[in-house]
Amino acid sequence: MKIALFVDFDNVYSGLRRISAEAAERFSRQPLRWLSWLTTGADGENIDDTSRDRRRVLVRRCYLNPVMYQKYRRPFHEAGFEIVDCPPMTATGKTSTDIHLVLDTMDALLDDTHFDEFVVFSADADFSPVLRRLRRHDRRTVVFAAGAMSESYKASADRVIDIQTFLHDALELPSAEDEEELPMHIAPPVDAAATADLRRRLADQVRSIVLKAELPVRLPALAQSLQRENAGLREGLWDGAGSFGNLMRQLGIPEIQFDFPNAVAIDLQRMGEWRAADATRQTNPLPPASAIEETAQIEAEAPSQQLPPTELKGAAEEIVKRSVAESKTPVHLAVLGQVLRRRLPQLATGWAGAPTLAAFLQQLNIEPLQRALLDNGTTAVLYDPARHEPPAGVVGDRLVIGMLRAAELPEMRGADLVRILENSRQHMGTAESFEIAKVSRSVAISMTGDGFSISPRRVATVLQAMIFGGLDATKAYAQAQDLIVASMGVILSAWARETQVQPDDEARGRLLAWLGPTSEILIPE
Repeated sequence: MKIALFVDFDNVYSGLRRISAEAAERFSRQPLRWLSWLTTGADGENIDDTSRDRRRVLVRRCYLNPVMYQKYRRPFHEAGFEIVDCPPMTATGKTSTDIHLVLDTMDALLDDTHFDEFVVFSADADFSPVLRRLRRHDRRTVVFAAGAMSESYKASADRVIDIQTFLHDALELPSAEDEEELPMHIAPPVDAAATADLRRRLADQVRSIVLKAELPVRLPALAQSLQRENAGLREGLWDGAGSFGNLMRQLGIPEIQFDFPNAVAIDLQRMGEWRAADATRQTNPLPPASAIEETAQIEAEAPSQQLPPTELKGAAEEIVKRSVAESKTPVHLAVLGQVLRRRLPQLATGWAGAPTLAAFLQQLNIEPLQRALLDNGTTAVLYDPARHEPPAGVVGDRLVIGMLRAAELPEMRGADLVRILENSRQHMGTAESFEIAKVSRSVAISMTGDGFSISPRRVATVLQAMIFGGLDATKAYAQAQDLIVASMGVILSAWARETQVQPDDEARGRLLAWLGPTSEILIPE
């Protein structure tokens, strides 16, 4: 595959800088790192050395403001990029990057080389017409944006590279879900007998919780239960393991499978015994019996060899559609993940390059199936609107749902957003740079300790949307109310841009009603 790559350096660098100074530096100083990922792993393909020429970046063009970013010129030059200087042309700092990028893209489109794929690194929605022109000429388009994207911009591209995937896979930075290593200055426990006794007790408690549960147990909830039963467990760095996940791995409980990508613990023996929920349990459906039974029946028929990405996704689409079609109730994503991994062992070690099962499902053509959250605000399900009653969800107001989508926020309770913001405030406006992965882990741990189970990835999704929408994480907010008001302004502004409708008193009132009686908050005009 012949690729033409165009990088709006100023746009990407400034966007990354807002959520992670380390990410911005790695992007700027080590372009060969993420360029290698782009040619070998961006689509979940494992391309060996003999076939590397199948995916080549023939055009590498970087548009850079030499006044601001001259020090990053050399790394891109050494990575084989053509550097186009775009100095400020106006008093406000406006450069000529946009027109240069558009003209160079059109030149590449008309080139005799016939590029198969055009990759644009920019969050600037002004490039939407260019993407649509490329599509008209039957060229594949890929976009990476370190910033908020309009729906039209995303729809104009064949693929959008998820920023968390880029941080974790391309820049090789720890993600919000990665386990922290045990700090070197922490000494191992001295009393080996006491440690062995504690771990036996912990293993028994985990067995009791998971084996009695009717559904896969969410790991944050499991961690919270262990903390309640064993005072000081988290403060002791999980008995010297350094993290909850490492401790569970070290316990090695054979009856239980820990699915860390989906954040659940599963009773292996009961996988084949689960049945679909009856009509009285619509808000908490059990896994569909047909999907689980089918897994056991055809496990021996699973392909023994690696499938190409196109065939893998096609097979996954068929499994997902069939599982949902045969279920009387919405299907839990955690259960669906188990079915996919049993049917397609190739997915056992990852989701074909996607960071999570949810991200992998977004790459599949599974219309008209829809994803939703149950009323607990954390359990994700997949359902068919033509056959299933839509889950009640956690918002309930279609106008507010539209606002959240415009701001690229997940459907969630207003109170949960307030808790995330309140716990994040202490990390803003400090001398230490704001690193979204580190902050998200800290916030998730704090909230879980207070009795509100949440994953670091969900926290990261919320903070990323807020920051890209205009929230300044480098600013110190004296009161939690100040941060909440600023965040509500971000949501309303995103909705106004997307709909071209200025918020009125009704829109503000409904957003305030969703937020809940958390405090005396005045939503900005």
